[in-house]
Amino acid sequence: MPRTGLSATEIQDKAVEIAINQIRTKGFEKVRLVDVAKEMGTSHAALYSHFQDKTALLDAVSERWLVNLDQKQDLLVAEKRDPIQKILTWFQNLHQMKLQKVKLDPELYKAFDLAAEHSKPFIQTHLSNMRSQLSRLVVEAINQKKIKKRDVNLVTEILISAGTAFTHPKLVAQYCEENREPLLTSTIEAVLKGLG
Repeated sequence: MPRTGLSATEIQDKAVEIAINQIRTKGFEKVRLVDVAKEMGTSHAALYSHFQDKTALLDAVSERWLVNLDQKQDLLVAEKRDPIQKILTWFQNLHQMKLQKVKLDPELYKAFDLAAEHSKPFIQTHLSNMRSQLSRLVVEAINQKKIKKRDVNLVTEILISAGTAFTHPKLVAQYCEENREPLLTSTIEAVLKGLG
């Protein structure tokens, strides 16, 4: 057991919490492992056994947000209601969650965007989760004859391509001052109508 009296998981969680607060107050570029360790009351050497470097800590911050985002989307996918409406809501939720992060947590979003640019493993996991969620909704829609029977992966890719302009990290940030949700809704509705 480390001198902090915390388990490895608790140390990592606490470090991520402190890093989040420091990112919000100082900006993600000024966060240092030494400062996080100091606030935790431990040595930075002890923290290095949990995070290889500052980038690893920033990645853990972004990964926590994406895991939470994916869990919320999973709850939507599991709902018992019209799959077409769920597909539309899935895109709206994804757009809103990213937009909210850009507006309310810009420094945390910058850290996430940097990780997305470098296609980190947790980003790949998030993208895989997105495809899996959307595929499940497509299968549901096909089974209920709301979408014509065709290759599930193709339909999923068509939908993801249509929604990328509204969910890609860079584009969400670029258009954050515009209300693009009506256009997102119209785009996904038009694609779904074509697929039906």
